[in-house]
Amino acid sequence: MILDTSMLLDIARGLIPLSSISEAIELAYELVVPSSVLRELEDISRGPGVKSRYARRALELLEVAGVKVYDDRLSDADEAIVELALSLKGRCSVVVATNDKALRRRLRSLDIPTAYYRRARGGLEVEWLPPA
Repeated sequence: MILDTSMLLDIARGLIPLSSISEAIELAYELVVPSSVLRELEDISRGPGVKSRYARRALELLEVAGVKVYDDRLSDADEAIVELALSLKGRCSVVVATNDKALRRRLRSLDIPTAYYRRARGGLEVEWLPPA
C-alpha cells in the first residue's frame, strides 16, 4: 500500500488508526512511500502551527512502522505516487491510501485502487476496481 501525505497526516492526527489498514485490506501488504512524500512531510514539519507537529509525528510513524521508501527524483509527491503505483502495478497488487479527491480520481482513471477515510464508517474504505 502506497501512503500519501494526507493519509499520513490523518494517521498522525489520530483520525485513522494505523491498524485500520489491516482491517481494510485483508491481504498481506507492505507500506511504502515515494521519497517525495518524505520531503513534503519534512517541509511541513519545519513550518509553524499544529500541522507541523502532525508532520513530525508522521515522520516518526514511518520509521516505527518500517515503511519502505522508494527513491524518486520528482518534486511533486502526487506525480511520484502515480509513477510508483504504475511501476508496481504489474508486479503486485497496488492500493494507494489517500484522502486527496483529485488524486483518487486520477488513480481511478488509471485502474489503480485507492483507500480513503470514510467518516460515516469511521475508518478506511478500499475502493476496489471491478475485474477487467
